[in-house]
Amino acid sequence: MTLIASRFEVRPLSAALGAEIRGVDLAKPLDDAGFTQILKAWHDHSLILLRGQSFSEDQQVAFGRRFGEVAPWSRFAAKEKGRHPFIMLVTNLKENGEFVGSLPEGEIEFHSDGIYIEQPSAGTMLHAVAIPSRGGQTAFANMYKAYETLPKALKTKLDGMKARHAFTYNSQKQGENDHKKAAEDVASYDHPIFRTHPATGRKALYVNRLMTERIVGLSDDESREILAGLYAHIETPAFIYEHEWQVGDVLLWDNRCLVHARRDFPAQELRLMRRLTIAGEKPI
Repeated sequence: MTLIASRFEVRPLSAALGAEIRGVDLAKPLDDAGFTQILKAWHDHSLILLRGQSFSEDQQVAFGRRFGEVAPWSRFAAKEKGRHPFIMLVTNLKENGEFVGSLPEGEIEFHSDGIYIEQPSAGTMLHAVAIPSRGGQTAFANMYKAYETLPKALKTKLDGMKARHAFTYNSQKQGENDHKKAAEDVASYDHPIFRTHPATGRKALYVNRLMTERIVGLSDDESREILAGLYAHIETPAFIYEHEWQVGDVLLWDNRCLVHARRDFPAQELRLMRRLTIAGEKPI
């Protein structure tokens, strides 16, 4: 337990990653000294949790801006006309028989937000407004640990190589992520397989099961074989923290060194999250 500014504390969530910050009300002003400690906790633990929060969308955006530029939530935002431009609803809520948000139901495989664009998201924040009685957990895997524990020969082989990542909007499993769809529906980009975090200087593995298409420069068969091994390695239980949501939870995670997945939940039960993303930089 670490005391911060004599007002709140940081408690690790698991041996794999994450920390809970207690004693902070995000509906109230946060001074620079307090935020500096929160930012340090984020860099040290890659994910921070603040429970019992009740704040407006504007307050959520204001908190996110302390970490960097916030990004408009999606190039597909036209489906949510009239909503806050920086807040995306991840929900199965329906109005007039249609879903009002995005990614409404089911499991979502491990991925890193925005990895398929030139400057992927640095961070993602979710605020739990409503949760189902069971399921819907979010799992996170530590990509620092995944990199550090790779066999030396594989590190040497992949050092300096890039992978191509592509995403079909609203795809939730590898088989649904059809990279051959019309170009306007698919964004893709090549990034280093090992990236260096700009704040911590640590290296992380930077591929994922849902969005990584291939390793550039290798044959299809070799690329497929290596990626399958990397996915299995990433999902090593010792690297994973699985979050059981409570109403009022706020999670902020670092996409530069974590991947995340969503577990399935009862489709007939309401799940409503407010999502905010923090813009990032081109990986190196």
